[in-house]
Amino acid sequence: MAVAMMTGAGARRVDHADAEGADETAFLPSRRLPVWLILAGNAVMIASFWLIGAGGMMAKLILLLFWLLVLLGFLSGVRFSPAILVGGLVLGALITLILLGDGIGSEKIRLIGNLVMVPVGLACGFVIGRDCLRILMPAMGLYLILSSSFYLTHEGARLNHAFLFLGFFALCSVCNRPWGRWMTMIAVIPVLISQTRIAVLAMLINGFGMLRLSRISAWLVMVIVGGMIAWASWQYLPRLLMIHDSGRLAFWQMFFDIWQGGSETQRWLGFGAGSVEGILSQSASFASFGALHNDHFRILFELGFVGAVLWLAGWGVLVWMVRGTWLSVCILASVFVTMVTDNSLNYGHYLMACAMAAGIAAREGRPRG
Repeated sequence: MAVAMMTGAGARRVDHADAEGADETAFLPSRRLPVWLILAGNAVMIASFWLIGAGGMMAKLILLLFWLLVLLGFLSGVRFSPAILVGGLVLGALITLILLGDGIGSEKIRLIGNLVMVPVGLACGFVIGRDCLRILMPAMGLYLILSSSFYLTHEGARLNHAFLFLGFFALCSVCNRPWGRWMTMIAVIPVLISQTRIAVLAMLINGFGMLRLSRISAWLVMVIVGGMIAWASWQYLPRLLMIHDSGRLAFWQMFFDIWQGGSETQRWLGFGAGSVEGILSQSASFASFGALHNDHFRILFELGFVGAVLWLAGWGVLVWMVRGTWLSVCILASVFVTMVTDNSLNYGHYLMACAMAAGIAAREGRPRG
């Protein structure tokens, strides 16, 4: 994975090198998008969100192509750091492994598209800045307001779109407006009442990145807010405190046994893009379980040990490039964590929102703690 952490010709640079090895932080001149692009972008984003219900492939394609085109318009007069070149090589190697490996062509394209969401979103947030919010947030907010609803499970009522709300929370966390903090606090509520444990944990990691840990007041806020969330969960959101794996462990064990029993080539290079869904579709539990619910293990299974190493290396490069900005690190970490028990790699709009928020935070150059 790689993202273009780029600086313009007139950018002012400030060093934040310290004992922790923080990187140089680039303070870039403000980028203002033309009004016509903001209006057109909102229309495209609205169309993309509403196509999610049609299967998601076309929705993600529109989302990705739009931001790629916008990004290309801002690449003049920029330079690339060595870390970007390393990240580009890692991403290129992953894409090559997918294309040359086993699997259906459409599944290969889908997986590649999912993999580039985070690099593209991070680059847009860093290069363009806060004006990205004027395109993505209105469309996302409108979609969530109009399409959100509760659905009943054996564990009680839950709000849908947990990960879209989580992505919206990430965007709010970097919204430097008088109403930004209020929007961030409001965005906490739907994530909580979705009762999706991994989404709540990711939100807390993101929120942790918003704190200045060198201040006593930040620790007091963290303790008070954490206590309030814990109390509310105990009283009204019991599912958040339930400990069970929803059948995940059995499926993970099954796929691990298949991976171990595969040929040496399959263990090193994987079973191919789409192989997880192909195997699950033959299971009687597929209708209720749906997917593997572990993107890291999915990469290991479909792309083998080589793909897993490249995958982890890509995440390492991303974190390295934003390491001087605590909020950016926490946002990326929150996405990585959701992939442990869910299929976040398939949630293109969520990935784009979080990556864009991380890029904006890195652009602002707020140092750790």
